[in-house]
Amino acid sequence: MNKIIPILFFIVSLISCRPEPIEVELNEYEPEIVVASQVVPDYIMMVGLTRSFTVLSNAGYEGEGDSAMFADLLIDSALVTVESVSGIDTLYMISPGLFASVNELENPGGVYHLKVVDYDLNETATATSIMQKNVPLDTVIPSLHVEEGDTSVDIDLSFKDLVNETNFYVLSVYSRNTNKGGLDVNSFFDNGSNNIEYQELIEDKNKDGEVFERSFNLESVTTKDSLLVLLSNISEGYYNFLESRERSGNILSEITNEPVNYPSNVNNGLGYFNTHYPSIRFFDLRELLE
Repeated sequence: MNKIIPILFFIVSLISCRPEPIEVELNEYEPEIVVASQVVPDYIMMVGLTRSFTVLSNAGYEGEGDSAMFADLLIDSALVTVESVSGIDTLYMISPGLFASVNELENPGGVYHLKVVDYDLNETATATSIMQKNVPLDTVIPSLHVEEGDTSVDIDLSFKDLVNETNFYVLSVYSRNTNKGGLDVNSFFDNGSNNIEYQELIEDKNKDGEVFERSFNLESVTTKDSLLVLLSNISEGYYNFLESRERSGNILSEITNEPVNYPSNVNNGLGYFNTHYPSIRFFDLRELLE
């Protein structure tokens, strides 16, 4: 008993000595314009525009991850232009956060200048990118994979690297359910309409001019889906951006792991403006059952 009393006294002393909560004042967070881009079939430029947020804001901290939470982050009041040797193209808004060019962009090696004026933020962001050469997919073969009663899809593909130059590639596979009717290749680029099933960053280091072959399985894809396979020859800067994003995982890992600063070519903004024209193959997987 004599030993317990001093221990209890010590614990009570620690509790009574707890410091008062410290009030922390944070500077008001100023959102920035976030840019993403993609050239789609017929050389149409698609630009995605959102606003950045902090994890302490409603979107970052209190939000539950539903679509309504992110709706406020989509930029829907902006002037978006792309300038090249062909002139200035004013993009039109397809849906909040998604803008498309009117004219075709088809000049490999050509320089393109993006300008975004966000009327709500009263901010302007700019970026410059060079159109990369298209590298075609030589073969893409989807096939059914049946194992213990479960059916998935295998993909076998190949492409030839460009000779005498350093190249960086991103290989992506998107899926979309086709059970509700017709679907064409361009509808894959509707905002929020697809799921990414596979992505790989490829560098041609020590493999200049060689044929690259890839084989992989898509476990979550069924014969009710359609697939879009894209191979893009990208700039080294965009490759580094994608590599950084891949390392960081999702927003949860960014909070709990060491911070990752994404490379960016956007002045007064975030993200990456890139101009690469992908090689695309489209498949309606229902045809594999025929």
